[in-house]
Amino acid sequence: MALDDDIIFLSRIATFRVLGREAMRILAISAQSMDLHGGEQLFEEGEPADGGYIVVRGSVELKSVAEGRSGSTVARAGTLIGETAMIVNTMRPATGTALEPTTLLKIPRSVFLRTLEGEPGAAVSLRDMMQHRLKATLDDLDVVMPLFTDPAREEEQQPEN
Repeated sequence: MALDDDIIFLSRIATFRVLGREAMRILAISAQSMDLHGGEQLFEEGEPADGGYIVVRGSVELKSVAEGRSGSTVARAGTLIGETAMIVNTMRPATGTALEPTTLLKIPRSVFLRTLEGEPGAAVSLRDMMQHRLKATLDDLDVVMPLFTDPAREEEQQPEN
């Protein structure tokens, strides 16, 4: 893809769109393009994550078999995989395997963080977006939390007057 096409592609992803054009330009120039064959593994659950991947074409199955959580989902074109890994040290929560010939853009953590350092306005916009997401998640948890509360146990924990 040409640079302008890469920037337009990145702008379709909320995480990058909030960064602004200059930050997206830097990321588009620095992104590493990679191709996988169907059945080829991108990463394995539990391994250290060093950045994020954007599915350009094709699809990647993300499958987790870790204790207490199992399941899979499919990431298709335009999906950002590993957003958290672009910001902090973390482990891959699932194994990623291409389901068909797939092209990805890799954004290494070092590149993403350097971009944020050089574009403070982009860093502030990203922080604001993440703050809104976190607040929305916490609000959603407040709504569903009572569904997971055992009324009998709450009565046991109530202090007697």
